[in-house]
Amino acid sequence: MTVDGSPRLRWSLVISTYNREETLLRCLRLGAEQTRRPFEIVVVDSSSDWERTRSRVASELEAKHPEIVWKYRQARKRALPVQRNQGIAEAEGDVLFLIDDDSLMYADCAEKIMQVYEADREEAIVGVGAKHVPEPPDATGAADPEFGATKSYGPIARLVRAALRANDLFVPYDAEWTHRPIPDAVKHLPIERWWLAAGWGMTFRRSVCLREPFDEILLYYAAGEDSDMSYRASRHGAYVCRLDARLCHIGARSGRLPPSKLSTLQALNTLVLHRIYTTDVDRGRRLERRLIARRALIALVKDLKNRRLELPEARGWVRGLRMLDDVFDRDEASLRSWYPGFQQILLGEGPSPKAASSAP
Repeated sequence: MTVDGSPRLRWSLVISTYNREETLLRCLRLGAEQTRRPFEIVVVDSSSDWERTRSRVASELEAKHPEIVWKYRQARKRALPVQRNQGIAEAEGDVLFLIDDDSLMYADCAEKIMQVYEADREEAIVGVGAKHVPEPPDATGAADPEFGATKSYGPIARLVRAALRANDLFVPYDAEWTHRPIPDAVKHLPIERWWLAAGWGMTFRRSVCLREPFDEILLYYAAGEDSDMSYRASRHGAYVCRLDARLCHIGARSGRLPPSKLSTLQALNTLVLHRIYTTDVDRGRRLERRLIARRALIALVKDLKNRRLELPEARGWVRGLRMLDDVFDRDEASLRSWYPGFQQILLGEGPSPKAASSAP
């Protein structure tokens, strides 16, 4: 029991990883050394040499922390949502920390987040996010500014971003954003409502993860899987950020896709997931068209600013815009049959571009 008599919950660190051995060990070490120790650490590894990394984890970390239950598993499929779901199924904690393998928790991060869950006896809060800070806790280099860090913009850039609503990145599946109340029991803590979770620092009650699993239609680059799952989770309760629960997402660069493929997947993942989960297809089609067109314009500005004269990022968003009706004209069964293969083809792992879609 906690000091105020509320039940003491167990938390599990659940990490999905691929080809980031050194960064992974750094992440796990900081997780194991939290002021409030995890009940268990679950790793789902899709690397070809996963057994070697498992051996290093056993010798370098498990031996030092026998009080923690360690589960190191080979991924049943190399895909982030699949790996996340596999880890969730393996985990037994009440609260699951589903942070990225390149996210580094400050020593008291878990303790502060768990205070929110334990104060919320009615379980009105489904998830609690960590707060990104630019400097890692072990002081071995700052975060990649493209991943999780707070970026600074000049006055002209701020005006352009405001005009293009650059921070408006998600169209809710329902007519309005779900607005579940934040219980009075946690309002004394430094928290604020977040409408969506950021994958690099998200935690959820395990019961919610089982009720709203990550959608496995997304494969290797699963852009939007965190927004999708957390939106669906927010239908059941509030999602908040603990403002003093610090975490640094360093943004390891291994596996970064070319800009054109990256933006194509960002666009199409958004469209496919919205089409599957929307409560109003016509409204979703209309609002997603506006969003993708706006993102294409923002990408055009970025391409020009970075002197990328082939406009790779903008072309990806435009491709998504051209395929929008093809996506929204399909039903869920058709999307689940078509889209995994399209992703493989786009990334050069499929049989033939002709099999992807009739859309350009």
